[in-house]
Amino acid sequence: MDLLGKSRWLSLASMLALATLGAAGCAADTQDDHDVSGEDESSKDDITQVSHTKVKRQSIGNCWLYATASWLEALNQGAGNPEANTSESWLTYWHWFEQLANGGARDEISTGGSYGTAADLIARYGLMNEGDFIPNEASSEMSNRQSSALNAINASLKTGALKDPAVRRDRKAVRKELDRAWGLDAAQSARIDEVFGPGVERTLDRSGVATSAAPANKVIAAKDFKVRLKDPESGQFVTGTLADALGRSNGWWAPRQGKFAWNEVNYPSDPTSRRAFWKRVQKALHDGQPVITSWKVDFNALTRDSRFSKQTLDRLGPGRQGGHMTVMHDYQAQVPGVGLLKAGKQATKRQMEKALADGTKIEFVRVKNSWGGIRPDRWDDAVLPGYHDLELAYLDGPIKECSEDASGNTDPTRCSREVTPLWDVVLPAGY
Repeated sequence: MDLLGKSRWLSLASMLALATLGAAGCAADTQDDHDVSGEDESSKDDITQVSHTKVKRQSIGNCWLYATASWLEALNQGAGNPEANTSESWLTYWHWFEQLANGGARDEISTGGSYGTAADLIARYGLMNEGDFIPNEASSEMSNRQSSALNAINASLKTGALKDPAVRRDRKAVRKELDRAWGLDAAQSARIDEVFGPGVERTLDRSGVATSAAPANKVIAAKDFKVRLKDPESGQFVTGTLADALGRSNGWWAPRQGKFAWNEVNYPSDPTSRRAFWKRVQKALHDGQPVITSWKVDFNALTRDSRFSKQTLDRLGPGRQGGHMTVMHDYQAQVPGVGLLKAGKQATKRQMEKALADGTKIEFVRVKNSWGGIRPDRWDDAVLPGYHDLELAYLDGPIKECSEDASGNTDPTRCSREVTPLWDVVLPAGY
């Protein structure tokens, strides 16, 4: 698949077939729907000290929203706040609204997106805690409501109210259908009306709505969500806001603007530039900064101990493929003068400084994923439940990129080119 230009758009189209696997990059997960929300997937015993919230499990193709939510929750926790549980469903609701109201949906909603899309949605509509949007999913690992809402909206587009183009042009009618599909009660709909209007006549980035002065509506503006950021000028850590980290959009093709704005950085093609790239990533991780990572999944590379292995992929040949987005947590590397700097173990400041040497060889990066914590149907020996180790040999590739058959499944007999699985990361300003 392609992400806008180099890609940067995690499309559902190339991932739909992965639903039958039960774990998918940005596709639905339809098997083994037990709730394991009681498991604690947090870890603070690592090189990098990134403080993550609990692992969740996507049920539709919106991994990019799960990755972005994990990122901002980690930044919030890094600022000394209690563990947050922001709602991916809230952002999904608004992603669908914009498609419908802006004429971007025909007979099916697209669940794909990118970091930039997520950042813009947050700027316009803010955040909401999971328990405030879908109360009965406040402690669930996986949202069944997202899946049922997607089915309801797609049915409406095909045979229901949204089949009529005139209804889709009526923003109030679109809101009404979305509220019905999501099963929102009258009180929830009224709170959304209060902030944005029945037909979304205003948004947080344009209306100046002071959500902090009206906490009863449950919407959290990015300017009111505290996060830990590093000042790129002074090098000191400060408590800023999510609005600072998101910066301002200047079009999907341009860097986001602002002193603290995080931005996508493409993975280079030559070894020297790649080592410089990884130094930037290491510095961010050493400072406890969660690094969003976009990469290509081939499920034949996934091992029982939760690794993506080039050796395993070469042995099995191409499998189901698609784009995915996760958040880095840790890494493991061979460091000159130190030896193995092992993931999951404490490292001294001096060891981390030495790890930035040109001769350091990163073995793998450990990422927080959105495929659930305990998954004996997919892996049974993960070091951290819900986390995956992406071996650098896999991320560097190349791997075969295969076409899809008529059903949208990857066809391993039609692989016309080789690609590098790692696409880009999102780094903070100054790194």
